[in-house]
Amino acid sequence: MPHDTPRPMAPVDWRTVHALGLPAGSIRAVLAILVFGTVWALLLVRPTAEIPDHLRDLLFIIMGHYFATRHRAAEDPEPGPPPLFLPRGSVRLILIAGSIAVAVLLFRHGQLTALDRNPAVVTLLLVGGFLLGVAMNAAMSWWRNRGHRTPRIVEDVRAIVSLAAAGLLIFLVWNRLQPLVPPGEIDQLIPPGIHLGHLGPEQILAAVVGFYFGSRS
Repeated sequence: MPHDTPRPMAPVDWRTVHALGLPAGSIRAVLAILVFGTVWALLLVRPTAEIPDHLRDLLFIIMGHYFATRHRAAEDPEPGPPPLFLPRGSVRLILIAGSIAVAVLLFRHGQLTALDRNPAVVTLLLVGGFLLGVAMNAAMSWWRNRGHRTPRIVEDVRAIVSLAAAGLLIFLVWNRLQPLVPPGEIDQLIPPGIHLGHLGPEQILAAVVGFYFGSRS
């Protein structure tokens, strides 16, 4: 007895599926912009106060979603208009542009490198490392799509620098708890124009590690 051939599913109107009748991803886009916007405002208004842990953690969760998960999902877009009816990639562009704008404003006020007086800027430093990696990955993807190959030496250098940064970061974290090398001697290695305060160079090393993850997203 012949098997029945399954009938193709009828197309579904996206307005009847997604929340509030908006295009897929619209709610995530609004949440991302709200969280990033709040962090930007806190950085500009109160750079001397650290960003709350829960808000900072949420910021990085959103970054991981938009610059890793959504990058892969872009190859198989959902039916219907892009999120919030904006051109595809607009939300990521807003997050990047806003972070750059805040960094420029803080730099013009001399608050970008004075991390001892403005601990909130540490969050922006980590975000910047990740986004710089994202920009590098986009540039390399553009290069490969035009038939060029990236020399392995580029990958080797990027990996070695990131592994060295992670190893040194872990050493410094434990050295703060059980000193093997006096922290003051380590802090003297930092250029005099950059004031990291009592935490030392860990922030820069963490930004280097974040750069690697961004460049591989």
